[in-house]
Amino acid sequence: MSLSLLAGCVAEGSDDFDVDEVEQNTVCGPANESQHVNSYNGALGPSTAFVQANKNSKGAMEASPTSGKFCSGSLIGTNLFLTAGHCVDSGTAGEFVSFNFERARNSTALLTQTHVRISAVLEDELGGLDYAILRLEGTPGNTFGVSAVAAGDPAVGAALTIIGHPAGQPKQIEAGSLASISGNFLRYSNIDTLGGNSGSGILNSAGQIVGVHTLGGCTASGGANSGPRISRIRAVSNLL
Repeated sequence: MSLSLLAGCVAEGSDDFDVDEVEQNTVCGPANESQHVNSYNGALGPSTAFVQANKNSKGAMEASPTSGKFCSGSLIGTNLFLTAGHCVDSGTAGEFVSFNFERARNSTALLTQTHVRISAVLEDELGGLDYAILRLEGTPGNTFGVSAVAAGDPAVGAALTIIGHPAGQPKQIEAGSLASISGNFLRYSNIDTLGGNSGSGILNSAGQIVGVHTLGGCTASGGANSGPRISRIRAVSNLL
């Protein structure tokens, strides 16, 4: 690891801005069913082993190691990080991604984080798609693992999982199924998200990224959340 990797902790809920400005809070149904990754009980569909195997490569974007989190994303290479395009702006290079921002099992205590500096924005909304690929300093993928990117889209009805940081909180899991494919988007009507989940990889049952969560649209009585599908991102990206 390079000197840009800073270990430490920040207080949960220390956000200095409103993560709801990044993405609308959208819970599908009467209650948010997300669970903290290390206390997950398997009730949402994926096994606890699946969550443990796939959580480490997921990170939270932050302006500095002591600021709140505002978006989520996934390591897709030793130093490449996939997130949402609307999470990126002219000040992104020089900001950070936090890994291991998680609660300990059955506790509110936080694990020790590692903060990795963002060195460059390599791709941002190519083809009008809401995705971005960032280059991080060092080789964090060698430490936290890498998420595989699927070759194509899942079938309607396929199981999907989102692991990310709703409302800038410690890492959580939600899961459901693909309701439909519409244009550039995967749509899912039974996976709860909050502001801060933007950029989370949408995972298939093999743990591969099949899309990037970007949009809220669920309500207590209907609607769907969504994100660009990986086949459309692959068609415009020079890095996938």
